[in-house]
Amino acid sequence: MRALPGWARHYQRQWLAGDASASLIVALLLIPQGLAYAQLAGLPPLAGLYASLGPLLLYGIFGTSMTQSVGPMAITSAMTAAALSPLAPAGSAHYVALAATLTWLSALFLLGLGAARLGQLTRLLALPVVQAFSAATALLIALGQLGVLLGSPWRGDTLPQLLQQLPHSSQGLRALDVGYGLASFALLAAAQFGLPPLLRRWGLASIHADLAGKLAPIALLLLLAALALPWALPRLQLSASQSSAWVSPALDWASIQSLLLPALLISLAGFLQSITIAQTLAAERGQTISANRELLALGSCNLAAASLGGLPVSGGFSRTMVNTQAGAHTPLAGIFTAGLLGLALWALLPYFAFLPLALLGASIILATSRMLSWHTGWQAWRYDRRDGMAWLLTYLGVLWVGPMQGIALGVLVTMLLYLWRSQRPHVAIVGRLPGSEHFRNVDRFAVETHPEQLLVRIDENLYFANVATVLEQLENALQRQSSCRQLLLIFSAVNSVDYTAAQALQNWLPSLRQRGIELYLAELKGPVRDTLAHADLLAQLAAPPFISTHAAVCALHSPAQEEDFAI
Repeated sequence: MRALPGWARHYQRQWLAGDASASLIVALLLIPQGLAYAQLAGLPPLAGLYASLGPLLLYGIFGTSMTQSVGPMAITSAMTAAALSPLAPAGSAHYVALAATLTWLSALFLLGLGAARLGQLTRLLALPVVQAFSAATALLIALGQLGVLLGSPWRGDTLPQLLQQLPHSSQGLRALDVGYGLASFALLAAAQFGLPPLLRRWGLASIHADLAGKLAPIALLLLLAALALPWALPRLQLSASQSSAWVSPALDWASIQSLLLPALLISLAGFLQSITIAQTLAAERGQTISANRELLALGSCNLAAASLGGLPVSGGFSRTMVNTQAGAHTPLAGIFTAGLLGLALWALLPYFAFLPLALLGASIILATSRMLSWHTGWQAWRYDRRDGMAWLLTYLGVLWVGPMQGIALGVLVTMLLYLWRSQRPHVAIVGRLPGSEHFRNVDRFAVETHPEQLLVRIDENLYFANVATVLEQLENALQRQSSCRQLLLIFSAVNSVDYTAAQALQNWLPSLRQRGIELYLAELKGPVRDTLAHADLLAQLAAPPFISTHAAVCALHSPAQEEDFAI
């Protein structure tokens, strides 16, 4: 029993019906999605189904979310295509080998981060950057699939590429293809948003309404395709060279090196998407998610995907929400889904060829439509112009240069914003609230101050990039209060002081003493005090660091001086 996952050891019989019904609905959703996302990644359509089998099983063993559904996703599929399209023709044996290697590398990055217990450190991207990347990538995916939807040869990884091909693509449109594509989009949209609630209002049970609402439009579209569009069917056959490339890709070291950065970005993007969904649903149910366990689980899932289908996988919003709303209680629903998917591949594989390309394109467009959240950019801009600028630059970068370069730009923007913000930290001159032991900003409160003493609270860590700015602000404050003889720096908000900052403070001491000013420190945190103990700064101070600002004021003021406080 100890070898079983925690959810399996405490499984309750009443959960079985919900897990079974959810697995059926998710399997029906996963089949067209898997084919579509593999096509989006430039791989044979069946790769998306094979890449879903192992991850569904392994996540049930290693994952910590009870309702997460793992498989190919639109964003990671688009990033895969963007990374591989410059290296090989889409669908070729070399391309499939590159995709398998990319998935292997992504898995190794995830497993390495999980083994090092760096689950929280993987969140290198600020929320505006993640939101902008998702919105811009979703727009590129939707625009790129319009050609598939309307039967036009419209392809491109960036907005300029798509716009350049628009005049040529529009000339080859045929009324029958356009009509079928638009009908596919309309019926699938109805199946997703309008038909199930309508069926429930008509008295159909919720599970049956969801199932009938999703199956009826697809059945109608398949019938229409078989009668009118025999040329629009996808090629699902796999050559022997492609199949063998999944198992043992033979690539040179230069090709592997070119995949390292894309693999890292894909693994981070997939993990961020997966952990965000998992934590949101877990919070609603009062459950907990382990970021490190999730890294190991997703790494294992990608190893399985690389071995079977060569397509990166992660937790998906649409499938996870469908899985949850359909009644899933535990990862057993995902294991059942894998079983149903394997059964479908064994018994129904010849019939998958009747899924037309326009139907797959409509599925992708609808799946990505939820991520077209431009209002997040406006919210970021209203909250902080710097966050809004990060959103805008990332969004434009993805559209104009592609998902891979766009997310790399987002990482760079995040780092530059952090450095820019921390380079000019908030430094507050404080005074004592009358009749209390509390000290607050003189610009915000009516406080008591003393002309010979300057109390300054530093609200940022001190390091090489900002210590010169902090010293400059301190000098300006001393010039405004020329009568100061005691300068007290309050470190209550300082969590670290690097070597450069410690040396700068130490080198500043002689200049202060020449002007008759003594430097004191208060409210040092343990780690900061331990770090400064390795330097000579503490030994050169006129007094050891004070445990509190109130203790420092009491120690530095004589009773006569107390009468000189002014508000």
